[in-house]
Amino acid sequence: MKKRFLALIGVLVLLIVINLTQFSTNGQILALLIPNFRLPRLLTVLSAGIALSIAGFIIQSITENPLADSGTIGITSGASAGSVAFLLIADHFKLTGTWNFSYPIFALLGALLAFALIYFFALRKNVSSVRVLLTGIAITAFFQALITLGQLSVNAFDFQKVAVWLSGDIWQTGSTYLLICFILLLIGLSVLPFYFKKMEILALGEEMAVVLGIEVKKTKIQLYFLALLFASVGVLLVGGLAFVGLIAPHIAREIVGFRPRRRLVATALSGMIILCFADVVSQMIIAPSSLPLGFVVAFIGAPYYIYLIQKV
Repeated sequence: MKKRFLALIGVLVLLIVINLTQFSTNGQILALLIPNFRLPRLLTVLSAGIALSIAGFIIQSITENPLADSGTIGITSGASAGSVAFLLIADHFKLTGTWNFSYPIFALLGALLAFALIYFFALRKNVSSVRVLLTGIAITAFFQALITLGQLSVNAFDFQKVAVWLSGDIWQTGSTYLLICFILLLIGLSVLPFYFKKMEILALGEEMAVVLGIEVKKTKIQLYFLALLFASVGVLLVGGLAFVGLIAPHIAREIVGFRPRRRLVATALSGMIILCFADVVSQMIIAPSSLPLGFVVAFIGAPYYIYLIQKV
């Protein structure tokens, strides 16, 4: 088991080195590019990989559905809608400077609205996990319609900006903005260990969890809020990126098995590896230009998603 973790860490370190150097050996150029451009981008990618993969892990654990993630229950689309709404508001009213740090607030508000809808229509009624997912798909479609409406109301330049955001890409690497996102991520990571034991018990089934003294409904709602926080951080960092939270938990399960704590760590490592690899490809495949990160992740994630559907 230790060898498998070391292998994951080794792959991640190798990708980090490639990402920072991009096979260049020119020390002077690297001394300029790494601290000013590549390192902030890398930190953004790694943080987003952790946030999105853990959000997917939590949601799959709660719903007991291997095809669930923050995107399928509407949280990602809600956070995206909130962020895009502020993007349009800021552009319309020419908001600059400190106003840019309102993005996290609007993303969280959008995610909270999505969660409020899914709670009202499904969770409060203690319905099955399948109904929760179906409700989430409907909520996702609702927010996508709002986003499309917003796109149609702006000029061509803003339309392109929103399209890039929704496809998933790194667009903000300012130190203060990243610090806010890192703080939100650290809050989530600090709270998560308190739910390890409860998640292990929930994995045994709801009936067994009740016997062992777990308040199933209350615990699940708390975990949904935690997943909401992680998903919101992921959206703030890389926009409406799909598939990472879906496939990372499965890769981790194939490597380390079903034990929740081990799988959670392996899931975070897998999420970082997926996004770091995608970032390397997106920057080098048409250098000096770059592809949106979401396009590369989609090329990786879509075939694996089809494989999962066939397997399930």
